[in-house]
Amino acid sequence: MMEYTNEILEDIQAKKVVNTQFSKWYWKMGIDLKGEKITSDRLQKKSEKINDCLNLWAWDVYSKNKVMDLVKVNRCYNNRFCPNCRKLDLAKSIHSFQKPFKKLIDEGKNPYLVTLTVRNVVAEDLNEAIQKLYKDFYKLFTGLNRPNSHGSTRPGIRFREINFEACLKVLEITYNKRKRTFHPHLHCIMFSSAKYEINDYRKYVQGHYSFKRESYNYHSKMDIHLQKLWTMINLKIRMTEKNFEDMSNDPKQLMQVDIREMDEKGIYEVLKYTFKDTDISNYFVFETMVNALNNRRIRQGYGELYNLKTEDVYEGEIQSLEEFLDIKENPSSLVTREINELLTTYKDFKKISRFTPSIEYSNIIE
Repeated sequence: MMEYTNEILEDIQAKKVVNTQFSKWYWKMGIDLKGEKITSDRLQKKSEKINDCLNLWAWDVYSKNKVMDLVKVNRCYNNRFCPNCRKLDLAKSIHSFQKPFKKLIDEGKNPYLVTLTVRNVVAEDLNEAIQKLYKDFYKLFTGLNRPNSHGSTRPGIRFREINFEACLKVLEITYNKRKRTFHPHLHCIMFSSAKYEINDYRKYVQGHYSFKRESYNYHSKMDIHLQKLWTMINLKIRMTEKNFEDMSNDPKQLMQVDIREMDEKGIYEVLKYTFKDTDISNYFVFETMVNALNNRRIRQGYGELYNLKTEDVYEGEIQSLEEFLDIKENPSSLVTREINELLTTYKDFKKISRFTPSIEYSNIIE
């Protein structure tokens, strides 16, 4: 069950301003990109849908109880650029991941938060950079996942210091306004059943200076181990122990990887990443992002989380309405077309959706 509090409705209303701008840019892309891989008609349909998203709400109203039960609401669905749909789908994705996450924990597998980065690229190279990032990740994970549950007897990376049985990776793309470059990188939840020394994760080796935080980044022994492996894969250096030992241990000369232990709250931090609306400040960035993310999986499971469904997870079991009604009554039907009507005329009504998984929507901050 989800409750549409007045605070949540105000947040949805504010985000619809973003939809209006994105709708205009979709329409412009439809005109500019005729004959491209994303067709003009498809882009113009997206423009219309994102503009109309959450403009029509159908309710069963229980006036005596001051309860409104959501029957249907129009959404643009499958549009990663709609901030409201993205937030609702995030809640459902988190819901879908809770059971397998708990199962792995109960089996003694420890979760780690792993961030894998590559160098920034210009717009023209973003699509190719993401493709390479995905291929390189697969090589890294399979190298740290041998032998695995799929029957492979290949040893993987023989000199690895950590082994992973399961992983969920999520793509994030940030935009550097000053340099006009894009930074694709991966946030991953990785599970390992092995126990590792806590000192392996103590970050004491000084790396690059962060102007954003106004301090140096520090790296652990395990960070540097994974950075060397990640650099070898990225630069297509043959994965031999000699080549590994010959590489520098200075994190300033390596591709950046960060690994740290995480708790269950870390799932919110990982799953929410794709991009920030504040990064999409102009048509150039929007067009680049739309093309780069077209028909691309943002979240994907590996190992024991292979084929885990984390996107487009919708309604589950319907919760009983009786617990919300103090007085027995038959509902009346109502259609509202403006969120403002829900915030004024029906301000004092409890507005619920019994089709939505029980997730604290208001706690999900993007």
